Amino acid sequence: MKTFKNITILFLLFVAGVYTGCKKDPVMYGKGFESFKFIVKDAPDADKEYEGIINGDEIVVQLPIGVDVTNLKASFTMDNPRTIVQVGSEVQESGITEQDFTNPVSYRVKAEDKSTRSYSVRVEKKIALQSFGFYADDNTGLLSNYSGVIKGLNINVMVPETINLTTLVARFETTNGAALKVAGIQQESKKSINNFSNPVVYTFTQPGLTGSVDYTVTISFMGRKWSLFADKITGKSTASGIKIAIDPFSNHPYFAYQRTGKDDAGIDIPTDNRKIAVMGYNGSDFVNIGDKTGISEFRADVAGIAFSNEGILYAAYKDYFNAEQKATVLKYNGASWSVFGNSRFTPLKIDYLSIAFTKNDQPILGMMRTSAADNINNPPVAARGLYATMFDGGLWKNITPTGNVTVAYQQTIKGLDNNIYIGAMDRTTGSNKLSMFKYNNGIWDSVGPRSFTAPDGLAGFLSVSIAVDKNGEAYLAYQAAPASGRINHVMKFNKTTATWQELGNAVSSGGERDKFALTVDQDGILYFAYATPSSLSVRTFNPATNNWNNDRKVISEKINDFDIQVASDGTIYIVASIAGDNRTVVYKYTK
Repeated sequence: MKTFKNITILFLLFVAGVYTGCKKDPVMYGKGFESFKFIVKDAPDADKEYEGIINGDEIVVQLPIGVDVTNLKASFTMDNPRTIVQVGSEVQESGITEQDFTNPVSYRVKAEDKSTRSYSVRVEKKIALQSFGFYADDNTGLLSNYSGVIKGLNINVMVPETINLTTLVARFETTNGAALKVAGIQQESKKSINNFSNPVVYTFTQPGLTGSVDYTVTISFMGRKWSLFADKITGKSTASGIKIAIDPFSNHPYFAYQRTGKDDAGIDIPTDNRKIAVMGYNGSDFVNIGDKTGISEFRADVAGIAFSNEGILYAAYKDYFNAEQKATVLKYNGASWSVFGNSRFTPLKIDYLSIAFTKNDQPILGMMRTSAADNINNPPVAARGLYATMFDGGLWKNITPTGNVTVAYQQTIKGLDNNIYIGAMDRTTGSNKLSMFKYNNGIWDSVGPRSFTAPDGLAGFLSVSIAVDKNGEAYLAYQAAPASGRINHVMKFNKTTATWQELGNAVSSGGERDKFALTVDQDGILYFAYATPSSLSVRTFNPATNNWNNDRKVISEKINDFDIQVASDGTIYIVASIAGDNRTVVYKYTK
């Protein structure tokens, strides 16, 4: 009988266990937050916790004015550790996953039975600049509204490069009682005008805030961007006299330069060993094309580099062997360099050399003769005279423009219209003015009038840079030296009036001398790159406004030298030597 009772008791206990086991444990199937907080750096860089207030399905966290809410990591605990917490489809890990809390964020909590509950997490700042932007209703000429992104005390507004930054009106919202000033001047939303060409600092004050805080507003541009493509690619040596050429088939950039400064062992490169070197992009890296210590036999400078129409790479330079200072051209066969024609083949000492290929794949060299007494058998070219030669029938032949054009500088290019052009700082009339020539069936024709200047009439300084688009529109840039500083002029030849006219306003380089360059792409967009004592910027010309668009600052450091070229696929490359540490960098501008 006792045995039967024991069995009955065990059975009842089993049934009770099964029954109670089938009930849902409210904790096990819970979907609630027990805590929610942010841990942020506070002055002086110490962690500080800011606990959220959980009220039903809403969580509110109060944060100080200077906290960047765009990349916060939430730390939280759940009443059920086996829940899954998500924002959208992304699983959230406490103290690890970042979110942007500029606007309320919806958290979804999923329990084991697949039931869910949603929470809205909102960040509040009792003292804050809540919004900032530029709106069409407040600014004449703006076609759209551009809202800023506030990250702590930094505000960035993305705008088109075509808008005028000098007279923008900002629209902003603050918490009650706050005031904003720029350079001590009280700001009024939708009314106050400021110049945003450089970062603008807004000083923020509000009762209850200890002292004032500064918000810094910076502008960035929509669309294509300049980005660092390669860094420190020439080792410890400094790249001087940089010239770029683009492979017509791969669209990869190559560049020639003179090795100066130090070698890879950190030893100064002697003057008589400053050779011309070439580097090129192979699809994954920049590599030396030939010996990394230089492809010239001896000291050389004023490098030129160009690809033939068949994609064969050539380099030219002033060769200092025996102090001759004549031109040598090398050809690369894919594995090594060899002399093209004869070494030091010019019958005179030369400077400011450049190379380009005709539509018939004949190389043309433009240069300047440096001395009238270098050789009594020289052709009739004056000292500082413009000199040109073309390789034809196995020989370098003199094709110098007639009239003894005296120059301070020259540049020879192949335009996108497949014609050869020379741009010159022309001294024939006695002062530095500008001339441009086009090679046409063995004759150099002047592009418009000779010896022109910008309307200010100031003499040119030294260098010129030219570009010609596929329709034959010709451009020439040069620098003038007023009483102080340097200003850059860009001129365009007007085919209708047969005159040279200045494009837009002159561009100041501060005190930086002869560091500028032009290039034009297949769409006819003109790019003007120039250096100041602290940066390198690029501007594009806007035909609609007949002026330059805003600067795109590519490098925010002083540079030694640079060049810019555009590939046929529209990618633009800049190779530059940075003055601070003499490293060589490459930037690209992609669609």
